[in-house]
Amino acid sequence: MGLLDRFKDKPTPARVLEHPRDLLLGDMLDFALMEQQALNNKSFQVTKIWTVDLGGDSLSRTYFQLKDADKRIRLRVFDDDILEIALEVTPDILLEAFDEDDIYDILDSESGVNHHVASTVELNDLPTDLQGWVAKNYRQEGFELAYRYNDDFRHKSLPQYTGAGEQGCDLAWLISDDRKHGLEFCVFDGGRTEAYLCCYIPLRKIEALWPAKQEEE
Repeated sequence: MGLLDRFKDKPTPARVLEHPRDLLLGDMLDFALMEQQALNNKSFQVTKIWTVDLGGDSLSRTYFQLKDADKRIRLRVFDDDILEIALEVTPDILLEAFDEDDIYDILDSESGVNHHVASTVELNDLPTDLQGWVAKNYRQEGFELAYRYNDDFRHKSLPQYTGAGEQGCDLAWLISDDRKHGLEFCVFDGGRTEAYLCCYIPLRKIEALWPAKQEEE
């Protein structure tokens, strides 16, 4: 090997993706046979990554938006072996599945999440396209004041001051008795509300992970 050969650029090793906690924009994942038809044997691409801060770097949550033409589906690594997959639903779908008074008790500013009431919610009816996304009953497990950032903070510190592009919100979540399903509500400053139906699935339900194609230099 000549002296000049030592200074030649070496090819960048191909990126290996072994766990969804390492997903980046453009990466793909394949789901196995699933009860949820929106996920069953389908492939998705990560199109957005955002962070919810519940009180510092150790209490932040990273979310991955999965591309779907008709539905808003997100993924969060709950722990090393469990994934939280969530389907955002509109108010009409939410109130088809659950009683309006139950939802009101959670979101009401006087008696709901802002006062840490341990609310319960029971399934009223099961819309056909929600099979696998809902449980028969839920109990409120948490409420936090939070900030949402449209950025990925897995490898950098969260902003230390407000006004850095964050959105303030109240985050409330309920868990089913079997701990396989959840309900989550995110009430932003100003009143806009997002509602999610969550299911907790084993990591093995992801059959394959595909890193985005690397650009050639």
